[in-house]
Amino acid sequence: MDGRPSPGRRERKKLDTWRAIRHAALELITERGYANVSLDDIADAADVSRTTLFNYFRSKEAILFDPDPEEHDRWQAFMTARPDDEAPWVTLEAFFLDYTGGYETKLRLQKQLQQDAPAPRPAGQDTSDRLNTFLTGWLRARLDAQGQNPEDSAFLLGVAFTAVSTAFARWDPQQDFEVFHDLLRSNFARVGRGLRSPF
Repeated sequence: MDGRPSPGRRERKKLDTWRAIRHAALELITERGYANVSLDDIADAADVSRTTLFNYFRSKEAILFDPDPEEHDRWQAFMTARPDDEAPWVTLEAFFLDYTGGYETKLRLQKQLQQDAPAPRPAGQDTSDRLNTFLTGWLRARLDAQGQNPEDSAFLLGVAFTAVSTAFARWDPQQDFEVFHDLLRSNFARVGRGLRSPF
């Protein structure tokens, strides 16, 4: 044996470092505000060099917006666990509640950052594109398996993303996070009842 870690251990160490940097950044930004935290501050808090930080994140903004490397696996596991005969709209609501539920601090900071600098953010868009690609593939397969038209996936996802983004836009980050989830549930319920029903 040459004493080197196996690929599994190496990858796990890299993931631990990625998460340590993200955790340190979220704590510092929550405490001081986004503009008052430098990359050097984050590197020091995570006990890594500036060079190591840049091996994982290309910018301070990316630390907030880049997806967790294991995120796709969690999406897949969640969807696999849902009943095969469950209505896709019900599954999408459950998915978004679960997905956002794991990112309260991150979403709160993202909302505050958007309020301070509301320009479009490419890193956030990249995450949305990955999520859209995953959900499109899952939804097309689910609709086909249930004897429905897979082409309806674009419409359903468009409405679902609108329900989520509208809830996020209405939520004040100073409020309890459950307020955001209540808004999200309300939007999904509103569409589920049909757009002709009273608001």
